[in-house]
Amino acid sequence: MRRSTQPMRRMQISQTGSVPAPIRGWNARDSVAAMKQGDAYRLRNWFPTTSDVMFRKGHAAHATGLGAQAETIVSYRPPTGTHKMFAFAGTNAYNTTAAGAVGAAVLSTLTNARWEFVNTTTSGGNFILGVNGLDKPRLYDGTTWTALDGASTPALTGVTSTTLANICVFKGRMWYIQAGTMDAWYTDVGTFSGALTKFSLGSLFKNGGYLMSMGAWTIDGGTGIDDLAVFITSTGEVAVYQGTNPAFAESWALVGLFYLGAPIGRRCFQKYGGDLLILTVDGVVPASTALINERRSGSLGITDNISGAFNTAASLYSSTFGWQILQYPAANMLLVNIPVAVGMQEQYVMNTTTGAWCQFTEWPANCFSLHNEELYFGMNGEIRKAWTGTSDAGANIVADMIGAFDYLGNRDGLKQMKMLRPVIGWDSNPAEFLIGVDVDFVTTDPVGVVSFPASSAGVWDTGTWDNAIWGGDIAFNKNWYTVNGLGYAIAPHLKVSNSRANIRVAAFDYLYERGGVL
Repeated sequence: MRRSTQPMRRMQISQTGSVPAPIRGWNARDSVAAMKQGDAYRLRNWFPTTSDVMFRKGHAAHATGLGAQAETIVSYRPPTGTHKMFAFAGTNAYNTTAAGAVGAAVLSTLTNARWEFVNTTTSGGNFILGVNGLDKPRLYDGTTWTALDGASTPALTGVTSTTLANICVFKGRMWYIQAGTMDAWYTDVGTFSGALTKFSLGSLFKNGGYLMSMGAWTIDGGTGIDDLAVFITSTGEVAVYQGTNPAFAESWALVGLFYLGAPIGRRCFQKYGGDLLILTVDGVVPASTALINERRSGSLGITDNISGAFNTAASLYSSTFGWQILQYPAANMLLVNIPVAVGMQEQYVMNTTTGAWCQFTEWPANCFSLHNEELYFGMNGEIRKAWTGTSDAGANIVADMIGAFDYLGNRDGLKQMKMLRPVIGWDSNPAEFLIGVDVDFVTTDPVGVVSFPASSAGVWDTGTWDNAIWGGDIAFNKNWYTVNGLGYAIAPHLKVSNSRANIRVAAFDYLYERGGVL
C-alpha cells in the first residue's frame, strides 16, 4: 500500500468567542436558560451604561453626630439665595448643610423622624412645609421653624393638624392627607395655610383602607400640558382627577379609577419626565400605563426585568420603613431603596437612558434626598454623600458580576474552557480581582486571581507624549487569564474588591475546546 509522504494535519479544536458586558442589566425575571447576551444573572455594585458596565461609586461622610437613625432629609431650595439641608433623626432635626459635626438641634421633642416635605413659594416668601401624622406640621421660612395648628401664625384650621400625614402641591393649592381616613384637605389658591376644606373620597373606593398618598402628574393630553391629581389608597385603588377647583363640578372631574398593587409607604410617588411612577408591591408602575391596563398585565412596571427579585423583596420587607423611589438625574439613575433590615438596606437601580437594572449593596440608607443636585442618604447618626469617590467611607466596595449563561452557538456540545479575557479598564490597580467562568447554571466564587500589569500611567517630563497613558485615564487591559470549566452553557464571572480605582468592563473573550454531546 502506498502511503502519503505528506505530514498529517492536526485538527484544530480550540475556538474563540466573545460576549458583550451585561449592558442590558440584571435579569431577575427570565429562566437562566432563556437569558440573552448582554443580560446579567447577577450585577451587584456594577452600573450598566450605554456602552459598558462601570464599578459603582462610593459614599463619604457628610454630617455626623445626629445621635439616632436619620430617616428624613429635606432640602430647602429658594429660587435665590443659599440652599439648606436638614435631617430628622430620632426626636430631633438638625441643620446638615455644612459638612462635619452638627450643632444643636433646630427641632426637638418630635414624635418621630418620618416626615413628608414640600418646597413652596407664596407672596409671603419661600418655605418648606412638612407633616408626619403625629406632630404639628412644621414650617420653615429660611430662618425660623414654626409649628402649625389652629392658633399659630400662620394657622391651619378646620382639621386637627397633628393628623395630617401626607402633603402635595397641586394647581396652586396645598393638599393634605389625613392619617387613617379617606379624607384629603386643601387650601385656597396661593397659600398653604388658613381654613382647610375637606375632600372626601370614601364613597369612591370599594376595597377599604385609607388614603396613603397624593401626587401631581403632568401630561400632554393632546391639547396641551396639564396636571392631574392622583390619589392612592393603602389597598392600591387609584383615583385621578383633572381640574382647578374641587368645590365646583364644572372645574373638577374624575378622569379615571383603577386598581394596582398596594403602595409601599407614603414615599411611593416619583415624577419621571411626563409620567408619574408609583411604587407598589407589584413593582414600579407608570401611571400612564396603569390607567389603561390596571393590574391585569404582569409587565406594567418598569421593574419587569427584575420582577422576581422585586416581588420577593416586597413580600418580605414591605412593612419595613425605608422604601423610597427617587430619580437622580446627574447620574441617569432611578433608585428604589429596599429596607432589608436596619443598617442592611440595598438599592435596585435603573439606568434611565437604557432601562437596565442593577443592585447596590453596602449603602445603609434609611432615606435619600437630592441637595444641590447631589445625592445624599441618611443612616445611623450620619448623613452620607453618595455616588462619590471609589470607596465606601474608606472601605473596599465588593462588586460581583455574572453574565448570562451562553451556549456559544452550540447547545449540544460540551466546551472545555481554557482562558478568559475581560476587556476591562481601570485608572489604578484595584485591591483584589478574581475571574472565572460558571457552567451549566451553577454559580461559584471565582478563584482565578488577576495579576496586574505594571502601571502604564505617564510620568511628567518622562512619559512620551501621545504614547503614555496619563494618570487618571482609563487604561484597558486585554490580557488572557487561565480559567477552568467544562459544560454546555458558560457565563463569565468577575468579582472585584476595590477602594481606589474607577473600573469599566466592555466585553469578555473566550478560548475553549469543543467536545461532543457526551
